[in-house]
Amino acid sequence: MDEKLEQDLDIKQEYQRLRRLARHVWIHFQEDRCLEEAASLSYTSLLSMVPLLAVMFGIISAFPVFDSWSARLQAFIFDNFLPSTGEQIVPYIDTFLNSVSGLTLPGTTVLIITALLLMIRIETAFNRIWRVERARTWVNRVVMYWAVLTLGPILIAAAIAISAQQVFGVIGVDGNISPGLYSVGMFLLTWLLISMVFVLVPNRSVRIKHALAGAFLSAVLFTIVKSGFVAYVSNTNYSVIYGALATIPIFLFWIYLVWIVILFGASLAASLTTFADYRRYESSWPSRWGFQLSFRLLGHFWRAQREGKALSYNDLLELEKSASELQLERQVLRLCDAHILAADEAGDWLLVRDLGEMTLGDLYRCGDYYLPLGETEDLPRDTPLDGAFVDSLETISGQAGPVWEQSLREIYKSCEESDDAEKRS
Repeated sequence: MDEKLEQDLDIKQEYQRLRRLARHVWIHFQEDRCLEEAASLSYTSLLSMVPLLAVMFGIISAFPVFDSWSARLQAFIFDNFLPSTGEQIVPYIDTFLNSVSGLTLPGTTVLIITALLLMIRIETAFNRIWRVERARTWVNRVVMYWAVLTLGPILIAAAIAISAQQVFGVIGVDGNISPGLYSVGMFLLTWLLISMVFVLVPNRSVRIKHALAGAFLSAVLFTIVKSGFVAYVSNTNYSVIYGALATIPIFLFWIYLVWIVILFGASLAASLTTFADYRRYESSWPSRWGFQLSFRLLGHFWRAQREGKALSYNDLLELEKSASELQLERQVLRLCDAHILAADEAGDWLLVRDLGEMTLGDLYRCGDYYLPLGETEDLPRDTPLDGAFVDSLETISGQAGPVWEQSLREIYKSCEESDDAEKRS
């Protein structure tokens, strides 16, 4: 009976953790404005899709060994990553791609730049989700993007060039793949591709297990959304409203749904990267005492700087046991916006400001803090940092006492007398 009760408690605890994680992911998704980001990426993707595909297929066609597989690669992408109702737009894309060969050098340059702009836009969105303030340098961006645009299509074409029927024939299995096995293979391929994006695109190190978890969610949602989208559009007659242009809003809406799915999986991967302890979601630290919490955090970073170390969110959670992960994250990002902290390559935080030239007033002006001058008796004094902070507030309150306790009537009267004196002069 005790073992069963213990198992029930473990299951209940895990369920509560999953609920907190789901709430945490949803808050991240909203704070990062992923719905608006997905809309922006949809329009950018619609503009850059033809240039991106043209660069990929153009590179493949430059190699005679892969030239014969270009059509198969194109059919593979359209068949598996576009819903069946999106087939209407495939002829238009084919027409655009066939017209690319007639471009001059300036047109080709603009084509490549347009494809690179889409990749830069995607990197910016992922950096925001992973809370990365420092983007890659232009040199690193160009090198990485160009490597993706060149090596990626070649590797995909090489994989397709290996005949599946020959492989199955060698092991004595019929080359005809069942629809169920094919669907599983496509799911695994989608999962792998999204995982690679989550690992490579953000300008910080992402744990593979976190990327796999977020990509798995995106792959599942992609499969569900694709089936639901096909069923919905098949039973909706958009041509009554849009006429011959019905294909454009339908295709744009599909791209929007795909980006929502990808960004939601990215939010999960980023949350797993930073959300170390699900039980620490709630905080006993009042929000109006955020100024003191920021003061304490800066003290931790000052000590870490003296030791030549950086602090991660896990370290801050251990140092500030009464604060939640979201609360600490907001304070850290506020200090980062004020150029007091900066992230290193591993995603940990470093002090980059000389505190010898920074005052308590400078720290206060970094955010919309509440100054608890009348609450010094209630403020915590758990650490020497707390004592120094409260003593500083009491000093400020004592120095400003004569002005602070001055009646409003005296202030208004002084203002009126000053105004009359200026008129007489």
